[in-house]
Amino acid sequence: MKKIFALLTLVISAAFAEPELLEAVSAIVDGKPIMRSELLEGFYRLQTLPEAAGKSEEDLKKQVLDKLIDEKVLLSRIDRDSIKLSESEVEQRVMNHLTSLAASQHIDMNTLERAIRVQLGLSMAQYKDQLAKQIRDHMYMTRIRQLHVGTMNPTKKDVDAFYAAYKDSLPRQYNCILISHIQLDIKPSQAILDSVRMVADSLIDSLDVGMSWELMAKNHSQDSTASKGGDLGYIKKGLLDPEYERATAKLNNGQHSETPAKTDLGYHIIKVIGRREDGVRTAQILLRTIPSAKDSAAVFAKADSLSKVLTSNEAFGASAKVLSTDPSSNFLGGRLGWFQRADVDTAYIATISDLSVGQNSTPVLIDGAYHVFRLESEEQERELTLEDDYEKIRSFTANKMETEKLAELVKKWREEVFIEIRTLE
Repeated sequence: MKKIFALLTLVISAAFAEPELLEAVSAIVDGKPIMRSELLEGFYRLQTLPEAAGKSEEDLKKQVLDKLIDEKVLLSRIDRDSIKLSESEVEQRVMNHLTSLAASQHIDMNTLERAIRVQLGLSMAQYKDQLAKQIRDHMYMTRIRQLHVGTMNPTKKDVDAFYAAYKDSLPRQYNCILISHIQLDIKPSQAILDSVRMVADSLIDSLDVGMSWELMAKNHSQDSTASKGGDLGYIKKGLLDPEYERATAKLNNGQHSETPAKTDLGYHIIKVIGRREDGVRTAQILLRTIPSAKDSAAVFAKADSLSKVLTSNEAFGASAKVLSTDPSSNFLGGRLGWFQRADVDTAYIATISDLSVGQNSTPVLIDGAYHVFRLESEEQERELTLEDDYEKIRSFTANKMETEKLAELVKKWREEVFIEIRTLE
């Protein structure tokens, strides 16, 4: 149970383990208080870190309070920027966390609830409330960051420079696994494609003789936009499927396509409503090409056979290069890279957590494809390297660039809000 406790305390603060202290307001930021308990909680955590060595208690508290003020200044943008969050979004994140936590520990939700009660002294409802508050604030800060900073795209030179400068301080990885996979998309048979294409052609014939576009879209389109005539609104260039965009480029305003455009979703009959310099407004009648149960069973059988016969890393990698339909990993022999077990995606954590080194999973259905996962290796502790962890290091680089840009904005926003520091005690 010690392992569960370690994971729980990553989310719920150590304040619950501290003695109960007299509450007071340490600072006020834009009318919102920073409580003494928040300051002391951050102070107790900071004391345990190597960076606190040699610093006085007062300096550490100032450092914590400054960080808390920055966070409150950042959150002050919620109303100014009219940022909204639905409670359903927060609740979903809470449930995803609990599900992932239970799966990573090979326990059910009842066992997790007992661990929370015994080790943290909290009911599941209290734990969820505390978790929801942290997740809500994190989501708000993420959206503010996205709105004002956006996404940085560091070059290879940026990543190399970051790694050279911070190699020794990058976080070590614990309880790590090296994962590969083969993805096999479930595609409809040629008979289904031909059948849907015939329907699309007949609808185009009806449009050609004057049938109402809006009525045809409402009655036949298998898209959520059917009720509003298939109108997709204005969409910037480059954001639509390439085949859809190529078909659109051939049409004048008010004109519909004479042949349907084929994408992974199905066949699209397209009408151009208007154009702008940076995009186009179209409507569509979408006829989906949905694989049959027979199509799905055939792909499952193929994936299951591969799972049983690919008994070495070399054989698995060679087959992934030829057969896997995942363009981001097939050229790497299906290798997804190193992960800490706690960071494995919730969509397949239960499958991977049961594998031993050198073992393949049974086929797993995820987003319209069967996946066979292989656990190639595992290490209890490892350092990040450019060779094996380039994308993760690139993400760290981008995060540093974004954080620096955000810090400049927060510095500016500090001047726009009322800040009163009352006490460090």
